[in-house]
Amino acid sequence: MAEIWKARLDEIQQMLARGRTSMARQALEDLREEGIVPADEMWRVHELYGAVFHDLADAEGAAAAYNNAAQADKYLRSQREHFSNYLFALHYLPGIPADDLFAQHQVYQGLYRDTEPLPPREGITHARLRIGFLAPDFRDSSSARFYGCLLTGLDARRFAVYAYALQDSEDDFTRHLQATGLTYRCLAGQSLRQQAETIRWDEIDVLMDLGGHSAGGMGLMVLAQRPAPVQICGIGWFDTTGLPAVDAFLTDAEMDPVGTDYRFTEQLLRLPSGFCFTPTPAMRRLTRQVRQRDGIVFGCYQNVMKINRQVMDAWRHILDNLPDSRLIVQDTTRLPERRAVLCKRLENAGLPMERVEVRLGSDRYLEDYQQLDIMLDTFPYPGGAATATALYMSVPVIALRGDHHSARLSASILAAAGHAEWIADDADEYIKLALQLAVDREALETQQLGLRAELERSPLLDVQAYCAAFSEAILARGGNFLES
Repeated sequence: MAEIWKARLDEIQQMLARGRTSMARQALEDLREEGIVPADEMWRVHELYGAVFHDLADAEGAAAAYNNAAQADKYLRSQREHFSNYLFALHYLPGIPADDLFAQHQVYQGLYRDTEPLPPREGITHARLRIGFLAPDFRDSSSARFYGCLLTGLDARRFAVYAYALQDSEDDFTRHLQATGLTYRCLAGQSLRQQAETIRWDEIDVLMDLGGHSAGGMGLMVLAQRPAPVQICGIGWFDTTGLPAVDAFLTDAEMDPVGTDYRFTEQLLRLPSGFCFTPTPAMRRLTRQVRQRDGIVFGCYQNVMKINRQVMDAWRHILDNLPDSRLIVQDTTRLPERRAVLCKRLENAGLPMERVEVRLGSDRYLEDYQQLDIMLDTFPYPGGAATATALYMSVPVIALRGDHHSARLSASILAAAGHAEWIADDADEYIKLALQLAVDREALETQQLGLRAELERSPLLDVQAYCAAFSEAILARGGNFLES
């Protein structure tokens, strides 16, 4: 009997890999009704439900499924992964109070109650501060657009830089980093203890986790072993980790104003700007062309999991007030069933579907920015790299400032770009700002054509200033490990 249910689960995984999401969901329903999966193995079923709901852009279903998997799992390591996936999924959902979100993150520390950290490191100092960056991998990604400058831009006279990859996958971005002279180590295939001991062997003074609860929180499992005396998190994660082994969290005053520190288990390291964006060579090659207008074209090029009813209602009001406008929604995946689900949701929300186009993800998405006039951000989970990319591709972004760190990513990016006037404090202002920007088409075109040059001069792209601010913050934390 065991061979039967295991084989069925393998088949369902293959269905998901082929993009047959509805078929996978039905197969899971059939398997549950048959009752052949042992109770202590049901976490595997919940885990697959999480993948199904993700592929159907059902954030609420995904959060529930991953939480169920975490509750049912009998293996501590994968239980942590499920709970990290659950915490990640919560950020897609509107209406969760910031304090409740923090309370959910605090639960995570209970999964490390039996973890034995490495012995404290004593009496070791270095001429240069040794800073290690830990990530699932160092391939080209949305996070890499923000952390790449730190791995290559820190002053070599003051810092020795190490990069620790938890997976062995590489691409051109990885090879570029490896060629810059930093110390690169792949930790794939090692146990958590071995990974921590490798970092300890390098005598890292400050270790920065770039993943947080993304990718199942694998980096946090390493930090829980305490391989470095000072440990921080940021850039690739957008909330507290809830893990006491993480000492500090990288942010700015826009994402986390004074008075919000209590929502973090870490000390906040506020930089003048929380992000510094590095455009890819492909982005730099494309410049804005004057578009022959047939009405304003709004866009949302994002993971469509972020699109909820409140967002759709705001979009409907905008389109209703501009009868000659259109909306293009482009996903980051290429799942036709997910596209069909979103089309139905947009229709049910009352959007004029004759003026709405929903697209699958595309390798030519950068060229597609030429078709847009204004980008409409999502909320409460806004764009990060998506916002910065749109701005660099000369498309203004209308965003809504939420009430906690992850809901204020776009606000931070827009403020650093010098366009805080495009940040709304509620849905009504979001609609108003979009309409105001759209009605003066001559001014909008002037804004578009000059936007990239503005960005090039802004703090958002100022690598030198960002690295200097980061360096001072890190040296303040890790200065005790430098030779006097």
